[in-house]
Amino acid sequence: MLIAPCLKDDRLNISDLTQIPLISALPLECRQQLSRFLIQRRIPAYQSLVLEGDPAEACFFIQSGTFRVLRTNQDGKVQVLSRLSTGAPINIISLLIPERVNRASVEALTPASVLALNSKDFDSLLASCPEFSTALLRHFAMRISHMTDLAADLSLLSVRTRLARFLIDLADSPNSICDWTQDEIAAQIGTVRDVVGRTLRDFETQGLISRDHQQFVLLDRSGLVREASLNPK
Repeated sequence: MLIAPCLKDDRLNISDLTQIPLISALPLECRQQLSRFLIQRRIPAYQSLVLEGDPAEACFFIQSGTFRVLRTNQDGKVQVLSRLSTGAPINIISLLIPERVNRASVEALTPASVLALNSKDFDSLLASCPEFSTALLRHFAMRISHMTDLAADLSLLSVRTRLARFLIDLADSPNSICDWTQDEIAAQIGTVRDVVGRTLRDFETQGLISRDHQQFVLLDRSGLVREASLNPK
């Protein structure tokens, strides 16, 4: 595992956990226990936090910054699975599977801060704090629900519609960074880079958006909303 070296932040307390939804809703006793276990780490931009295939030594909770989750095949081709920002947990599934290896790599896209929970303390919390286990179940239920919606979108919505919705969501997310590559967008909406490129050019021609490298500007939001509402494949 590659991670920026740092020391435990002795000032860490319960108030530092308020921006982590999975933790902030826990009973006071659980949060107090977590605050004793968690280690604050600061990660430079483009630093790897987790490496796919390495032993799963810890999970993390994002305090600030943006990360991307990716997998690499034997030929070196990279598949970006998702982007994560403030409040999101990282690498929990890797601590729950029997083999305990990291299922994907995680890389900081911006300077970031995370709270690290090592595997031994994670196991201790599962055993001593049932509310923590329940919170994890709810988190995974929400993720499964989201994945179900994505699967439905792939079947029912055109690439054009999915891309329009992605651009609107990106514009409406104040904390998101905008340097999405076409490969990343394609992975996010379930298509290929060439189709994303053609559709973006079409949106530009229609005057719906403008582009400056990887930055997007919505010129005609109502027009893009109409594109996002179209359902035929």
